[in-house]
Amino acid sequence: MWIEQYIDRRAYNLQRYKAGKPIEEIKREIFGNKDVRILKLASNENLFGVDKEILKKLKKDLEGVHYYPDDSMYYLLHKLSSFYGVDIDNITVGNGVVEIIRYIFHVLVREGDNLFAPHPTFAIYYIDSNLFGANFLTYNLQPPNYEIKADDIIQNLKKMEKKTKVKVLVICSPNNPTGSIITNSELIEVLKYALEKEIIVILDEAYFEFVDHPDYHDGIKLFKNFENVIVLRTFSKVFSLAGLRVGIAVSNKHIIKAINNIRLPFNVNTLAQKAVIYSLEIYPKILRRIRKIIKEKYYLYKRFEKIGIEYIPTYSNFIAIKVDDHMRVYNDLLRRGIIVRPASDMNMGSYIRVTISPFRQDNELFIEKLGEVLGARSSSG
Repeated sequence: MWIEQYIDRRAYNLQRYKAGKPIEEIKREIFGNKDVRILKLASNENLFGVDKEILKKLKKDLEGVHYYPDDSMYYLLHKLSSFYGVDIDNITVGNGVVEIIRYIFHVLVREGDNLFAPHPTFAIYYIDSNLFGANFLTYNLQPPNYEIKADDIIQNLKKMEKKTKVKVLVICSPNNPTGSIITNSELIEVLKYALEKEIIVILDEAYFEFVDHPDYHDGIKLFKNFENVIVLRTFSKVFSLAGLRVGIAVSNKHIIKAINNIRLPFNVNTLAQKAVIYSLEIYPKILRRIRKIIKEKYYLYKRFEKIGIEYIPTYSNFIAIKVDDHMRVYNDLLRRGIIVRPASDMNMGSYIRVTISPFRQDNELFIEKLGEVLGARSSSG
């Protein structure tokens, strides 16, 4: 058909990002729209939900949604500037971090460019590399802990540089889907090497607030000494605003200017802008809640160890656990009303990724249903 010849082949053949199944879909497909409780542990959402005081304020803000959002994001940018201690010229805001990642590729990546990252990592980087015709080069993180180490990154970069130039290094820390991090001291080693070699570093800190490691990094502080760093943060996770879609990038003003030049008009809606402002005003309260999720992480560790389940120690609000026949486990849990994520969707087979709920009853229910599934599978041979 002649129309097909007009369509960009990379876009047409691209494997789209696989999102976790929503609760409504499971109710419809498996339970025939019956009023049953579904526990969604698939998408790393913060199950505390939005603070009630913020919801009250947002209900009032609904009265103004017949107007376009403030495209300059004046109040939001000033709030972010004050909160993070950086100039407004160093910040851009997107409809989630994934939109900003797409913009970064637009302004920095050309066909044939080489990007480099530990594997596995957040799927959108593989997808956007394919879309822009770039080469996404990787090295494998090693079990059991899938740690991101400076020596591994630098030695692999040195090997590649004998043959080709690497333009962009991607480090997700905590990494999705492994939950592992690179420590601050080792990250600085990498940043120094990358700066010397004129490599841009995308430092994705989407799960920043969930980390309980004494030598964790703060990219927003580090970028001031490393002009080649682009730091990504999201308000989907710790701030419970996944449905409103807000992410930010902090970097040198030249990269930010280029991103803002191509940023779609009105890309961050009014309620999203307001919700971030309100959330930053109660940041200490939000952090106190996060301690509950970290506490529940260690509860899950103990339960997994008791029943002999292998897991990757995590610094995020999710945990990857290893199971035989992970797709069968995933489907069996669905039939019991538990949504998890098969990690094969994220280039990591034989694992399922599970959100850590702040509520003990949720985590107990997950353990109970997982035990049923694994017991049924064992008894069936």
